[in-house]
Amino acid sequence: MCRILLVADSGSGVSAVLDPARFTFINVDLTVVLHRDPVGEWLLLEAATTTGTRGTGLAETALSDQSGRCGHGPADLAARTAPNAGRSSRPA
Repeated sequence: MCRILLVADSGSGVSAVLDPARFTFINVDLTVVLHRDPVGEWLLLEAATTTGTRGTGLAETALSDQSGRCGHGPADLAARTAPNAGRSSRPA
């Protein structure tokens, strides 16, 4: 069970649409719904992230195992401009 939860939590990072050098974003809420327990060692995630114009987003993660789809994990996202966005990382 822990492995499928870890995979579900990875969906927003795998499908990130924002440049991490310019934005910071976190999962505010993650809900994992399993239709059945995962079977076997292999797990698959298929994730897509959409963002709004007011600092919000949604990462939708489909969860599968070797027998097919076993659940999904939608995550609400909050984003903001990174503190050092636009600044050079090289010392002057």
